[in-house]
Amino acid sequence: MEGSLPVKQRILFFLYILVSLEIFLYSYTQVDLNLTLSRSSVWQIIQKSFQNIGYFRRDISSGLFVGLLTSLTVLYIWAVGLARQGKLTKVFFWRLVVTISAILLFSYPAFSYDIYNYMFTAKTILVYHTNPYTIIPLQLTGIEPWLSFMRWTHLPSAYTPLWILLSLPPYLFGFGVFLLTMWNMKLLFASFYLLTTFMIGKILGREDHKNKFVGMTIFALNPLILIEGVVSPHNDIVMMGIAMVAWYYRSWLALAASVGLKLMTATLFPVFGNRKWALFAMLAGLLFVIRDREVLPWYWVWIMPFVALLPRSRNLFIISLGVSIGLLLRYLPYLYLGNWDPPAPEAKLWLTLIPIGITAIISIWHEVAGSFSRSS
Repeated sequence: MEGSLPVKQRILFFLYILVSLEIFLYSYTQVDLNLTLSRSSVWQIIQKSFQNIGYFRRDISSGLFVGLLTSLTVLYIWAVGLARQGKLTKVFFWRLVVTISAILLFSYPAFSYDIYNYMFTAKTILVYHTNPYTIIPLQLTGIEPWLSFMRWTHLPSAYTPLWILLSLPPYLFGFGVFLLTMWNMKLLFASFYLLTTFMIGKILGREDHKNKFVGMTIFALNPLILIEGVVSPHNDIVMMGIAMVAWYYRSWLALAASVGLKLMTATLFPVFGNRKWALFAMLAGLLFVIRDREVLPWYWVWIMPFVALLPRSRNLFIISLGVSIGLLLRYLPYLYLGNWDPPAPEAKLWLTLIPIGITAIISIWHEVAGSFSRSS
């Protein structure tokens, strides 16, 4: 495959695979200390050596995280640049994206515990035959071994019935094996990541064919989308995948299904069919959500598909990249300090604002320079 590719594409492919493998390895430095992924003595030695970096050499772990994020960002900018030049073919793009997905599918969900709550909700139904809305995980203390590493064990399930229904097959076909169940769940998310990318291409193929692969690249290779959609996935990517299906087919039923997964796409009903207004509607929904609660990195998954559907806007791409970087850097204080106590909250704020500010300045400069160029 690579022998027939131009040099730049071969280098891009190689570097993305290399960085993906590094992310795969790094993710296992974050395995919870109360979680044993395998009973194999050899694996336990390997797991402890990785955990030693993540939990006891936090300076090294933080440096690795920043290095990986920087690498993803540089490759992303390069890939989008090649796409704008028309140098990313359909075959190359999909081989790259599918290969990255396959590698990251087997990574550990390093930055979130949500996947375990998804798995446990399914387990509540299939194993304990209990309504997840009427029981809290702590009621199973002494019975359920997962409680030692789960979070939010004091609350009943907050997920919609439709999402819980989707989470049942991955658990069922895990056959009681923890790793297999986790990878099954990640396969579900990776599939919807690919579906979202595919549907963005279908929509742009109809509405802006020249920039089809620009938009697909803007979404699929965005560092935050790779982290929050494949490495440490959330059901937001499933919601957006169904929303893109709804958008392409102009299906109100599919849009209702997207809302049934996680509610946020309800903001699309008044603007259904208009790409620009859809972006504003989702941004308004995001601002409404974060007005009185923590800003979580995966909320940006709601926005990126609609950024990708406006691929001609270079300034929008630049600012969205700044937001993506800033939100991912919110993990850095915890990786370095091991807790969210002060000064972590203030550090988290500045680490978010600085990349956004820098890209906003770049965007303004780009707009002013463009205005002068056009006037001359």
